[in-house]
Amino acid sequence: MPTLHDIFSELKNEDLAYRLKLLGIRPRSSRKADLIDALKAALQNGRLKEIWASLEDLERATAAEICYDPSLTYNPSLIKAKYGSLPIFCKLPKKERRTYYHWNSRYATRLNLILYPSRDSSGGRIIPSDLAEQLRRFVSEPSALRVPTLKAPLDEEGLAVRQTEHEALAEVFALLRLADKGNLGISPKTGQISPAVCRNITDCLIGGDFFPPDVAYRPNKMPYEQEIGPIKSIAWARLLKTANYFTLNGSKSKLTPSGIKALSQPPERAIRHLWNKWLTNTDYDEFRRIDAIKGQNRKGHMTAKPVRRDAILSALSECPSGKWIALDKFSDFMQGAGFEFEVTRDAWKLYLSEPQYGSLGYAGCGEWNILQFRYILCVLFEYAATLGLIDVAYVHPRNGLKDYRDQWGADDLEWLSRYDGFRSFRLTNLGAYCLGMTEDFKPAMPTTSLKLTVLPSLRIRIRSGVLLPAEKLHLETWAEPEEPDTWKLDAEHALEAVERGQSAAEFAEFLSSRDDQALPDTVEAFLLNCERNGKALKTCGEAALINCRDAETATLVCAQKELHGHCHRCGETLLAVTTTQLPKFRKIARSLGLGLV
Repeated sequence: MPTLHDIFSELKNEDLAYRLKLLGIRPRSSRKADLIDALKAALQNGRLKEIWASLEDLERATAAEICYDPSLTYNPSLIKAKYGSLPIFCKLPKKERRTYYHWNSRYATRLNLILYPSRDSSGGRIIPSDLAEQLRRFVSEPSALRVPTLKAPLDEEGLAVRQTEHEALAEVFALLRLADKGNLGISPKTGQISPAVCRNITDCLIGGDFFPPDVAYRPNKMPYEQEIGPIKSIAWARLLKTANYFTLNGSKSKLTPSGIKALSQPPERAIRHLWNKWLTNTDYDEFRRIDAIKGQNRKGHMTAKPVRRDAILSALSECPSGKWIALDKFSDFMQGAGFEFEVTRDAWKLYLSEPQYGSLGYAGCGEWNILQFRYILCVLFEYAATLGLIDVAYVHPRNGLKDYRDQWGADDLEWLSRYDGFRSFRLTNLGAYCLGMTEDFKPAMPTTSLKLTVLPSLRIRIRSGVLLPAEKLHLETWAEPEEPDTWKLDAEHALEAVERGQSAAEFAEFLSSRDDQALPDTVEAFLLNCERNGKALKTCGEAALINCRDAETATLVCAQKELHGHCHRCGETLLAVTTTQLPKFRKIARSLGLGLV
């Protein structure tokens, strides 16, 4: 690490002289050696505490961060993320602030007595090692950088707040069943879904997509007009395909053994598996969804997708659960804490509207806020929120970020990405579970004013208060609506809930906490019976149905000891063989002189 002497030796005489002037010292001569001796003497005696006391709060905070940093280097990203602004090294008078010339030693601040130009070519600033050692004797070590939180999303016109945890827990099984019916498809090359598949998926979404159809779509739109389009629908199709939960046979979908197994597990496990698979997938690049930025199809310049996601995952893991976080502050935190990544190795290949003039390689065009920040918005809004890992607060993208407006080629753009209105998020209990922050998952129930009356007739009525969307979803998971304020417990609904891994005891607690009276015996018996019967049968996998030419052949094959437990009679001539044992079955059949077609 360079010392004061090392730094001073490389400074020009005028740089040394203005620092002495800041201290009110008149050197005996203008020789460099005399200037260095005078400056070192001033900084290595009791005057250092006086200099420290004369600094502004932000200047002292900045110097404290640097003198405790292992590299002793000024990190603007860290300072901005932690303190909201950057210190000024040169306070120009108002009459000079509009000129292009931004440095004048006559107006240098006293922070220049602590921070000095780096000796390398980076253009950064450092604190010399011996000066940092002196500072640490009386300067306290600053606290670690943390993600700043909000009590609630900042209120603005058109703001929508979406609580996603309960939606995702119900939607994952609904979509697996949709795939099992053959109605879920996705393009293997582009990751896009057809309008028909999009409608099928949207019909399974509890609260619909993030934007309603009349906002998300523009009928008969012109080629130059932008459209938000589907968000959750595309995310669910890609997530389920990446996890290999379904496969395609032509245009029809079919659950894989992994998908069938997922249906027999609690929904939070399926969601955690989907999230972990998505983090490592290389088939789909979220940045492609920012379609206003062209040039992404050029080969060789886009960076590895898992590396980008790892940076976001690491930053998410630092977020407190249940606290709202503004996206701009989260972005600052990522840069300040070192969770940085690149989207492209060559920003010149990305552009708006036209490759030559609209290239993002020009200074100030392809910076963090345009590339990395938009990628962060997409990953969080389209995938983390769809899976219920975060609650989201957002406005229409045309009312969102405006930081791209001055760039060439952006004149006709209403927004740079469909996620530009994403304002803040909150990590859910499900998110903490999927990120490995907690070992067990317990669904969060929102604070409520709802009061219910649970009747022996298995009916549930609203007595007072407001029914929240998550509560309505919870009720309709187990009961059938009869009137706007009345539901009746339904055996089919309840069995489906138990099949999805939901707990009857948890639903009983939900009812008890909203009813002043104990639950009727008929209701408790109903839920207990559904809990027991819902697990009466278990899916063990797929089997092939084989028709033998006659009953004797069926008896001969089924009698083979090697097939015990894997081959079963289903009638006089029908055999059921587990799919995984088909190769073995074929081999044994051939040893008996029989062929399988």
